[in-house]
Amino acid sequence: MRIITSTSAAARLEAAREFLGGRPPSTEIVIVAASRGAADDLARAVARRAGATFGIARFSLTELAAGAAAMRVADVRHVPGTQAGAEAIAARAVFDARAAGELGYFEPVASMPGFPKALARTLHELRLAGIRPASLARTNDQGPTDLASLLARVEEQLDRAAVDDRAALFRIAAEACRAGRVR
Repeated sequence: MRIITSTSAAARLEAAREFLGGRPPSTEIVIVAASRGAADDLARAVARRAGATFGIARFSLTELAAGAAAMRVADVRHVPGTQAGAEAIAARAVFDARAAGELGYFEPVASMPGFPKALARTLHELRLAGIRPASLARTNDQGPTDLASLLARVEEQLDRAAVDDRAALFRIAAEACRAGRVR
């Protein structure tokens, strides 16, 4: 195995094209990229150099995770979430937290129009990192305490609505891989 690290995307792509170009045209190859378009671009570049290819599968990281997560037990009925849905859930969490008087640090900005969108992105990053509300609540600072309350409310709404956000998708996909249910 060889790992290429570079701040230059062009250098990383050239290393990938060189590596993939050294394989026989009939070799099964899986390309995983930040987006499906990026994976397609790399596959086309490899095909142009090789003249012909067979067996290249292309995925974005999210598509790969979705495929792996689809292997979970069929009796679990959840639907995938969207960014708009995440923002709506965040707005509802803020509304409920303000009504309950739970916000301190965020209270002055919680009613601003962009707050639910920013909160949704922040909570998404926390969920991707596996941060639980209890670990945020252990601090003495108001900001993390507010985030803990809002994160708990969002997780409760996701569970109640049976919605899997992107963080849940990656967690489920990782569980499926660890359990050997994914090729």
